[in-house]
Amino acid sequence: MPAKTLNLGIVAHADAGKTTLTEQLLFHTGVIRAPGSVDQGTAFTDGMEIERRRGISVRTACASVAWKGCRLNLIDAPGHADFLSEVERSLAVLDSAVLVVSAVEGVQPQTRLLLEAIRRARLPCFLFFNKLDRAGSNWELALAQAQEAGGIPCLPLCGCTAQGGGQVQVAPQNFQDSAWREGAVLACGDDSLLEAFLANSLTGGALEQALAQKIAQGELYPAVCGASKYGLGIEPLLDAVCRLLPEPPPLGQELCARVYKVERDPALGKAAYIRVFAGEVRNRQAVSLCPAEEAGQGEKPEEEKVTRVRLVEGRRLTDGERAGPNDIAVIYGLESVRAGDLLGAPLPGLRAYRLAQPLLLSRVEPADPKDLPRLVRALRELEEEDPALGCEWNREKQELWARLTGKLQVEVLEALLLQRWGLQARFGEPSVIYRETPAGPGEGFESYTWPKPCWAELRFVVEPLPRGAGLEYRCLVSPGKLPYRYQAHVRAAVPRALKQGIRGWQVTDLRVTLVDGTWHHVHTHPLDFFVATPMGLMNALKNAGSQLLEPVLRVEMSGPQALLGKAMGLLSTRRGEFDPADIEEGKFRLRALVPAAEAMELPVEFASATGGQGMYSARLFRYQNCPAGLGASRERIGPDPLDRPRFILAARSALQENHGNQLA
Repeated sequence: MPAKTLNLGIVAHADAGKTTLTEQLLFHTGVIRAPGSVDQGTAFTDGMEIERRRGISVRTACASVAWKGCRLNLIDAPGHADFLSEVERSLAVLDSAVLVVSAVEGVQPQTRLLLEAIRRARLPCFLFFNKLDRAGSNWELALAQAQEAGGIPCLPLCGCTAQGGGQVQVAPQNFQDSAWREGAVLACGDDSLLEAFLANSLTGGALEQALAQKIAQGELYPAVCGASKYGLGIEPLLDAVCRLLPEPPPLGQELCARVYKVERDPALGKAAYIRVFAGEVRNRQAVSLCPAEEAGQGEKPEEEKVTRVRLVEGRRLTDGERAGPNDIAVIYGLESVRAGDLLGAPLPGLRAYRLAQPLLLSRVEPADPKDLPRLVRALRELEEEDPALGCEWNREKQELWARLTGKLQVEVLEALLLQRWGLQARFGEPSVIYRETPAGPGEGFESYTWPKPCWAELRFVVEPLPRGAGLEYRCLVSPGKLPYRYQAHVRAAVPRALKQGIRGWQVTDLRVTLVDGTWHHVHTHPLDFFVATPMGLMNALKNAGSQLLEPVLRVEMSGPQALLGKAMGLLSTRRGEFDPADIEEGKFRLRALVPAAEAMELPVEFASATGGQGMYSARLFRYQNCPAGLGASRERIGPDPLDRPRFILAARSALQENHGNQLA
């Protein structure tokens, strides 16, 4: 049995060498006989055809290795910004991340995003500065950039010679070296440790224990340099992880596991990749399944039976009887499972990340109209693998819509549809996803008492909240007037009703207060309040008025200083707000806020204006009030609650048939 088990994620900005590093880790630990090549399409972790063809990772891959008595479950996450939803699910199941940084390009935009997320979650992190063999590499400068971007002290664990050429060599630091020990003590920021060092009474064991504690708390980032293409720095990285990272204790006794990946096995059906945090999962065990969006909301989870448990051994899956704390396993039999779901109950200590949010909406059409039902089913399966896809089906107009993060995602989806289902699909020109919020306070009333049997009366007050506040719900009705079971129905129906507002977009940044409600001991049907809630809420929103919100991106541009004027010119014509640029060693770095609707073609135009010499990145920063005359409303999917007769008929039929107008 290994001394400890650790779940290690490999993350990076695209093209930093993340997948190549994973290949070398597999090779040095004896899992594979020779490391694969990303450029040649032979990397083990790039199993999809489009990954081999494009030389990129778009799906998370997993393997298990052993090193000096330590078992490491390696999770290789995608590097491209279009697949950040995969990265955030991977980060949520890790004990530590290995963040790969190019020593040539330094800290790139997505590197900053990952550093910020890792720091906020206090996730232990090891930095691997790659590509020391490349001309222009400067790992000391990249290390300083990482320390500035992450706001966390970084401690070098190795040094190198002949950087930037083919003769580069990497040597681990001697933990007994006085100068290094002094730097390590200062990085720990512990006064008692510093006093012991100055008194020459600090033992190697005490220093190592202090370092391990700081690393485990996410307050110190060890740094290793190397060249993954040639296997340099791999063993120092493995030694550091196994030596300095403690195994996390179970979070409790009851089962708690997170699903970070879902895929379809041709023979065994739906496969859910899980990380177990507490308890265990066994064959033929009934487990409760809690969707990610309902975790912690008091909803009673469904139960399904696990039909098979497989464990990761090397790069293969082997049958097992159980998976316990800290294990990575693949389980089968959970037909309703989606990526991001929890098994068991959410426990304190679980990490959560929010890196990706789709900002584009695109209509999806099959090349052959007769294939539309198959396309709907196929996208429903893909949505189980990536819930951020957010597919919507307009039954009345026979239209299918998908939420997207970028153009590369479209290419991947088209390839997946063709490869797995033989479907040729077209994605229409994407539009920006807006939101809406009440323009002011408003009151709404609904008396749903006809046609019998039914009786549900509700009175809501809606009020706008500051940007980013989300939804706040309150109930001021006493249980004597409206029993708890009906109050629970209203509470569950409110967020569902707010998925489409007066202008067709999700309603956010508001407080909803239930101020009155009645029921009838004879006529009230158990589901009446699910019908009445959307009608009462839409009445309140209509009376309050609707303010459209537009997404705003945090854009970062960099390149040669001579091109700064062109970058500023592009931003000025797109309602961009930018700070003074940072100039360093003849290069500029410019940060700006740009409405997403104005930035659709900005990456292409920036690349054209800079002749491909610039670097561009963007991510959602906030939603803000959309100026009058700009933005767009969206046609509602399904019946409008303000059209009472039609909505009541449709809602009663939907509840009876247990399905709705939007894909689950």
